Amino acid sequence: MRAAEPAAPPEDSRELFHFGNMGGLLPTLEANELKDAESPGAKAVYKYCSQCHNPPGPGMHTVEEWNRIFWNMIWRMQVMRGQFKTFQAPTYAESHQMQAYLSANALRAINAGDVQADAPGAKEFLKYCMQCHRLPAPDQHEATDWREVVQRMKQHMQKMSKHIPSHDDTDRIVTFLKSRKVKD
Repeated sequence: MRAAEPAAPPEDSRELFHFGNMGGLLPTLEANELKDAESPGAKAVYKYCSQCHNPPGPGMHTVEEWNRIFWNMIWRMQVMRGQFKTFQAPTYAESHQMQAYLSANALRAINAGDVQADAPGAKEFLKYCMQCHRLPAPDQHEATDWREVVQRMKQHMQKMSKHIPSHDDTDRIVTFLKSRKVKD
C-alpha cells in the first residue's frame, strides 16, 4: 500500500498565511480607514499587503522603520508571486507609490527620555503606548484629535491582547498628549 501523496500547498496565498495566524498580527483596518484612503499609495498598500495580513496603518512605524520593513515585504511579495499564480506583487511604480505613502504618513516618534516624566499622564503614556509601537510625538495630531486616536488604539490593544488603559488612565494619556510636554 502506497502512502498518500502530500497535499499540494493552497493556491490562495492568503489561506496559507492565515493558516499560520500571520493575519492576526496587525489590527484589522478597512480600506477606508487608511489615512488618505483614496490616494494611489493607500490603495496599493491595501491591495497588496492584505493578501497576507491585515493592511498596516502607516503610523505603525517611523520612516526609518518603514525603510527597513517595506523593501523586505516587496521582496517577499515577489517570491510569493513566483510560488502562487493568484498572488499579485506591485510594479516598480506602485512600490514607490506605496513607500512614499507610508513615509508621508509614518509615525513621528519621540524617545522615552524626551518625555517630561513628572507631567500629568506621562507615566500612563509611557506604560501603554510603548506596548505596540514607538512613542508618538504629541504634535503628531492636533490636540483635539488625540481622544479619538487613543480610543482607536485601545481597540487595537484589545484585539492584540495588550494591557488596556482604564477610563481614568485614558483621560491622563489624552491630557498628556494634548499638553505636548516633551523636553526640548
